[in-house]
Amino acid sequence: MHIVLISPRNPRSFWTLDGSLPVLGKPCVLPNLALPTIAALTPQPHTVELVDENVEDVDFRVDADLIGITGFIVHKERMFELIAGFKAEGKRVAVGGSYATLCPEDFEGKVDVLFAGEAEETWPRFLEDFSRGDLKPIYRAPQLPDIASRPIPRFDLLRTKRYRTMLMQFARGCPFECEFCDIIVMYGRKPRTKSVTSAMAEVDALYRLGASSVFLVDDNFIGNRARAKDFLRALAEWQQERGYPITFQTEASINLARDDELLGLMRAAHFRSVFIGIESPRKVSLKETRKVQNAREDMVVAVHKIQSFGIEVQAGMIVGFDADDPSIFEEHFRFLEEARIPISMTGLLNALPKTPLYKRLEREGRLLGTTTGDQFVFTNIMPAGMTRLELYRGYRELLEDLYNHKLFRRRALKLIRHIGGGGARFSLRDVDVFFRYLWYCILGADKSRAALSISLLAAALIYKPSRLGVAVSLAIWHVHLHDFVRTLSPLLSEMQEALARNPASNHILPAQILSQDPDPSAFEEPAV
Repeated sequence: MHIVLISPRNPRSFWTLDGSLPVLGKPCVLPNLALPTIAALTPQPHTVELVDENVEDVDFRVDADLIGITGFIVHKERMFELIAGFKAEGKRVAVGGSYATLCPEDFEGKVDVLFAGEAEETWPRFLEDFSRGDLKPIYRAPQLPDIASRPIPRFDLLRTKRYRTMLMQFARGCPFECEFCDIIVMYGRKPRTKSVTSAMAEVDALYRLGASSVFLVDDNFIGNRARAKDFLRALAEWQQERGYPITFQTEASINLARDDELLGLMRAAHFRSVFIGIESPRKVSLKETRKVQNAREDMVVAVHKIQSFGIEVQAGMIVGFDADDPSIFEEHFRFLEEARIPISMTGLLNALPKTPLYKRLEREGRLLGTTTGDQFVFTNIMPAGMTRLELYRGYRELLEDLYNHKLFRRRALKLIRHIGGGGARFSLRDVDVFFRYLWYCILGADKSRAALSISLLAAALIYKPSRLGVAVSLAIWHVHLHDFVRTLSPLLSEMQEALARNPASNHILPAQILSQDPDPSAFEEPAV
């Protein structure tokens, strides 16, 4: 077969950095790791072509024996458009990924083959069945596969020069059981890791392709701390021998702050930042959603500890838990200010299919349809501690405050002054980005942006010249974050106004509230 694997166009979000792409000089920040992973599992004589719609156009008439489409739930609409387009051209279409795993029923009758679960075992079985002419409509992973030793993803098939940061994965799964999270549903609570040898082979492959920035997309990098330390020791030695050519970022839980050895190894391995799902500063909300690891910590102290090792903390925050009331928005803002966290992906609580939260709210009759996974715009949950009007109004005001030029600058300056030494530093490889930063963020920018960028740059030069890269990075991030919030605010305001005009619309789906010509008979109210 000639197989074409496709990653759909990303919807705009906090993560996509669309507004900052001109500064970075790239059409996309990150590739999809599923494509090169599947390609590596495909033996000859099959041939594989990778197409990422974020950096190139999709050709519906491509000469292929099989079209494979992957995606998350946020890609839902585009995935169905791609499926329909290829089916109209008479192509055989297969679908996989997290959305297909969580909601296989959504694809019934629409595709030829569906993959549910991790594909390390099912993809080779599918290829064998194909060679015998005995295809099955669905391939379910019989178990969570051992990933200790797997082929190096075919990074060489990606258009690597079109991305700012490359991806790799060391571990899958998370030991915790947060109620809203779909990770444990798909990947289990027992973290599975690659061998150090296998992981370092991937680092070498990325290095040979010229990668200077890598994001470890583990569900929780420290889910198995002993294995993570083994990998970090090898990575730190590799970095030192080569002059620290790659900066790393990853995702981890807040208990990272308890382990000085682990933090020291991350610093030695050249980690620049870590994304932590803090979710809420309110302990009762954390306990409600079973985020027990956070409820045990003084999270401001924990964040400061991580920052002291030269590692920036980016936060995942959520509003709309049952224990949240209208005062929660100010509480979130105060926490982020005190913790010196400039970058926070703050979203509305959503119930993803198959999660414990979804099942609970379904029993309680508080679901407003199924989510699109876009927690930055809407929620599919009827809140318990406030009205929907209060939720949307408070959320909009919180986002506007977080990414207001003056208030963002205040948090960023605190971080630059207090973040520890060591860790990832500004290097000659970033010179091209620095010159674009000078134009987009200072010379060619409006007064507010120029003032923000100059003040961060000055603070780094005065207080910590080694943290110049942090100052530049924060200014570039703000370009996107501020722009993205400006696009969200009108939608949130429209929701707010619609809910204020018609209190009876409290049970109506967001898309119907925003419809210019809604059909009252189509309103779906939750079961009572």
